[in-house]
Amino acid sequence: MIENKFVIFCPDHFNPLGVVRSLGEMGIKPDVILISETPSLVNNSNYVNVCHIVKDVVDGYNLLLREYGYKRDKVFLLATSDDVEAFLDKHYLEIKDSFIFYNSGEQGRVSHMMNKNVIIDMASACGLRVPKTELVRKGELPLHLGFPVLTKAPISTIHNWKSNVFICHNAKELEEAYTHINLDKIVLQEYIEKRTELNYEGFAINDGKDVYISLDNQFIRTTSSSFGNYFYLERNSHPELIDKIQNLIRLTRFNGIFEIEFLVGVDEQLYFLEINFRNSAWIYAYTSCGVNLPYMWAVSTLEGKLNTSSEKITKLPFKSMDELTDFKWSVLSGQVNFFVWLRQLWNVDSVFYYNKKDPKPFFSYLFFRLKGYFQH
Repeated sequence: MIENKFVIFCPDHFNPLGVVRSLGEMGIKPDVILISETPSLVNNSNYVNVCHIVKDVVDGYNLLLREYGYKRDKVFLLATSDDVEAFLDKHYLEIKDSFIFYNSGEQGRVSHMMNKNVIIDMASACGLRVPKTELVRKGELPLHLGFPVLTKAPISTIHNWKSNVFICHNAKELEEAYTHINLDKIVLQEYIEKRTELNYEGFAINDGKDVYISLDNQFIRTTSSSFGNYFYLERNSHPELIDKIQNLIRLTRFNGIFEIEFLVGVDEQLYFLEINFRNSAWIYAYTSCGVNLPYMWAVSTLEGKLNTSSEKITKLPFKSMDELTDFKWSVLSGQVNFFVWLRQLWNVDSVFYYNKKDPKPFFSYLFFRLKGYFQH
C-alpha cells in the first residue's frame, strides 16, 4: 500500500474523475483541488477524501502550498489539464522538493514542448511521420502549404483551443475562418483525410528512460475535425511505432503519464499529431480493462523501476464510450439511430460517467446539465 498522500489538481471534468476512480479502486482516496465555480462531477465521487473548491489555477496553487507543501513524505500531485500542468511546470523549482508531479527535470521544459511546432520537430527526428505545418500570423495565407489546410492553436493551453479548428479548402474559406479566430498566430496543417485516430497512453519514469506502453485505442466513430467518443482498446496494434514512441519520450525526458495521438489516413498511413503531457479522457477505460496507469506510475516512481505487476487485462478488444457526449453528437445530431446507439451502449465494456460503484457523479452532473438546459 502506498503511504504517500495524493492530490489531484484539476477542473471539473470526466478526465480527473477517471483518475479519482482509478486510485480509489486501489484503496487510495485522493484529495482534490477543484477549479470550478459550479462543481457537479468530481466533487461528488465517493472516492474523494477532501475536495477544495478554488476559483482559478493561481488560487489552487496557493492552497496547494499552504495545505500540502510541508508534508514529511513527498505528495503525489497529478495534473489532468494542460493549463494546470503548464503552471506546475513553470514552478518546478519551487515544488520539486515537496511533490512528485509530471515534469521533465527542469523548469519550463514541458511548457516548451507543448508548442506544436516544437514537439512535431522532435517527433520527426525520432522517425515518426508528421503532417506538414506552417506557423502564420492571423490573416496570412500559407507560403509552403497547398489547400486544404486545418487551422490549429499553436499551443493547447490556449483557452478554448478547439474553437480555433477549421477545415479550409481554399483561401476564401481560410479568410472566413480568421474572422472567428481570436489569436495572433495560427498553425496551418496540411489536411489529411482521416479514417480514424490512434492513441497510446502510458507512463515514463527516470527522466523518460523507462517507458511503459501496453494498449492503444482507436475510434469506432469520429468527425473530420475532432476525435470521437466511442472507441476500443487493443494491445499495440501497430508494433512498428513502439520503438519510435519510446525514443520520443526519452528525448522529452518526461516523468509521468502521457498520451500520444496519431491520425490514421484513408491511405492507412499514420501521422503523429501531438503528445499530451498528462493523462487523457480515456484513462478510466484503461483502468477498467486492467491497466491502472495512475497506480502503476506511482508504484514505479517510488521503486525507481517499472513495476507493472498490477496489470490484469480482462479482455481485448475492449469497448468504451463517453455516453453523454456521444448521445449528443451522434443521436441528437441525427447521425445515429437512437435504437442502434442504445444497442452499442449496451454492448460496451465501460462508460465515462456512470459507475455502479460510484454513481453519484453521473446523476449529479446529469441533473446539473438538465437544469441548465431548462433554465435557458
